[in-house]
Parts: sequence; structure tokens; C-alpha cells
Amino acid sequence: MTSGIELQRCPACAKVWAFPRRRCPACGGEPERFEASGRATLFAATVVTRAPDETFRALVPYRIALADLEEGPRIMAHLSAEAEIGAPLRGRVEEIAGRPIPLFKPA
Repeated sequence: MTSGIELQRCPACAKVWAFPRRRCPACGGEPERFEASGRATLFAATVVTRAPDETFRALVPYRIALADLEEGPRIMAHLSAEAEIGAPLRGRVEEIAGRPIPLFKPA
């Protein structure tokens, strides 16, 4: 099973980050893309009760998480079930409200 969560890393300095960039934020090197394992740890979570737009209103209430990926970066994602801070998670990109969004579940 693939996660579909795409990251970038710098072959020159080994820095890993989540948001696409043309150059490494640490050394300016040429980045390469790779797929994350989908394993993470829950850093923080909240329940959204006021959706940002019409497409997400049908999902309210829903959980949002900050997940620390095994590879290093912290990303924002949807969370399928309640979990305690520090809990292991498994995730992948799924279509939510017509958009590709990382979704994590307690492992």
C-alpha cells in the first residue's frame, strides 16, 4: 500500500521537507521527490465545527491533526478517529470533499 504523501529531500545535505520547493531551504541544493512511508506520530489534533467552505460543511464535525512523519516533516491532515497525543498513525492521501488530502488513522 502506498501513502501518496509526497515529500522532497536534498541529496547534498539530507534535509527533508513537505512543501514543494525549487531549492533546498538548508543549502540551496537541487531537491528530489519521494513518497513518505505513511507512518507518523500525532503531535496535535482538533475538531472542526465551522468549515472553511461549502464543500467541507457536509463533513462537519471532522478532525484535523498535525502529524510528525517518520521521515521528519510535520504536516496537517485529516484524522479519521480520536487518538491521544503521541499515538502512532498510518496515513495516505485520499479524496475528501473532492480534493486529495492526507488522512491518518490510529495505527
